[in-house]
Amino acid sequence: MSATEALIAVLDLGKTNLKVLLATPDGEPVDRIAAANDATRSQPYLAYDLDRLEAFFLDALAELAQRHAIGAVVATAHGCAAVLVDETGPVLPMMDYEAPSPAWLDAAYAEQGPDYREVFCPVSAGVLRAAQQLMWQEREFPESVSRARHYLMAAQYFAWRLGGRPATEISQIAAQNHLWAPLAGGFSSIVMRRGWQRLLPSFAKAGEVLGTIAPTVAARTGLAPQTHVLCGVHDSNANLYRYKAAGMAEATILSTGTWMIGFSRARPLATLEPGRAMVANVDVDGEPIASTLTMTGREYAVLAGEASAADEEALAATRHLIERRTFALPSFVEDDGAFPGRASRGRILGPPPETPAEKQALASLYAAFYADFCLSALESGAPVVIDGGFAANLVFGRLLAALRPEVQVLVSRSREGTALGAALLWKRFERRQPVTSVALDPVSPYPVPGLAAAAREWARLAAE
Repeated sequence: MSATEALIAVLDLGKTNLKVLLATPDGEPVDRIAAANDATRSQPYLAYDLDRLEAFFLDALAELAQRHAIGAVVATAHGCAAVLVDETGPVLPMMDYEAPSPAWLDAAYAEQGPDYREVFCPVSAGVLRAAQQLMWQEREFPESVSRARHYLMAAQYFAWRLGGRPATEISQIAAQNHLWAPLAGGFSSIVMRRGWQRLLPSFAKAGEVLGTIAPTVAARTGLAPQTHVLCGVHDSNANLYRYKAAGMAEATILSTGTWMIGFSRARPLATLEPGRAMVANVDVDGEPIASTLTMTGREYAVLAGEASAADEEALAATRHLIERRTFALPSFVEDDGAFPGRASRGRILGPPPETPAEKQALASLYAAFYADFCLSALESGAPVVIDGGFAANLVFGRLLAALRPEVQVLVSRSREGTALGAALLWKRFERRQPVTSVALDPVSPYPVPGLAAAAREWARLAAE
């Protein structure tokens, strides 16, 4: 990087973490500022404090602008986050998808929500889908909704707040929100039936310039007035794009964090099975892609707790757990995952783990069994790349490699795959060669006697 090369700033809104990362146009990380994220508002429902989020992003940009030249800003965000706005700002807070929902909502949405074969995403209880959130807001806050001009997914909301024009982007609206029908290539039936299309602004492509930063933002942050505001992207799709930009479009990607999302182009959308955590995503180029969606990161945290052990100790402990048939069976969150009816019914079969190494091993085995199950569901036969939080989990990676000996399993050296993928959106329409910034390491399998048989037994018991 030259001393004067402008960088791109990525505003990364995760479920549990906030980040502003600076990177080169070719996706090399340069600097970052991070903080924890959580829903802090309880009224009128569990929601995020948008003023606090915006202040964090602007303060971080101001600090980073003192150290670096920034030429563009782009946002990336988790899928089920959106804001109703009028001409000046939000008319309602951005709902947390884990907000306790009113008693009437589940039954009402079951009647009116789209069929699985239309959106390739199951109906879940609560407000895990943006369409559920919007139905709730429309019924209980009709005056606010009537004032709304746009319904902006989170990445596009922050682009708008920075000075960009309102926009809809395909990877975000299609990310398990029930707002998009991927095979039909249009808005879902519930959008059309309830007239929500009036709230969705015209489409822009991820990485497209939506404008330059507003004068107030320039004054607050010290960014140059000509700094471009780009159309943002769904977080896991940003991760997926990173590999596409590196010439690895056919690889199977495990994008991991709170959620574990598997992406594979091997299985046709029309063959996806409801009730097995099988969903459709649409990438930044508008191409539908078969996916799995499980809350494995959250479940890992529940199982491991505060346990910490050396990798070799945890790997050795997996042998003991397999020998005595100690498994964790789903689900440890309020979501069925790949096993219908298992929400909040998680349990440990066999003698419970006693040491920190055994607790870490149990959580890693659970995650590896689940990942292997999902990869098989996706009919993945391509190399598997682990990106995100689980890329740092050597125990998980080596167990997964042992479960899938027929393919190469790799891990990303960078733990910033989502943000770096978003950074690569800058200049993407000018780029003619694959980027070379994606560094991967092969994972060596860890041999555990009986591991494959244990995985099969785990899947059988989980399905009972």
